[in-house]
Amino acid sequence: MTFFTIEEFNNKYNITMPQKDNWKIEAACEMIYSQVGLRYRGQWDENTVPTPIKNASMEQLRFMYEYDIPLIDYKGEVKAGEMRNEFKSDYSTLALRILANNGYLYRGAPLNQNRTLNMTWSS
Repeated sequence: MTFFTIEEFNNKYNITMPQKDNWKIEAACEMIYSQVGLRYRGQWDENTVPTPIKNASMEQLRFMYEYDIPLIDYKGEVKAGEMRNEFKSDYSTLALRILANNGYLYRGAPLNQNRTLNMTWSS
């Protein structure tokens, strides 16, 4: 799923991200989508996605791109030879704030506000 184009990203942040990195758009969008409350998830694309979700996704990609955060599974510390680095988060706090301020963030919401789905059960 992609919520924005490489051109939109390059224009918004005045960054020239090469076409070969186009796959990172989908990765950033998936990361943000996983933080959206279940009630608000939908079948979104770059034409139908709500603006806060799109903005948070672009901010997440900017964060990943600027800090060169590797898409790896880790357990607190990444080691490469003599180099060691503690990771605190692979999410942009600004992206999470955009979601939270617009009522989309899954975590920290009052119980049943955006964590649940409206489901009807039939017998």
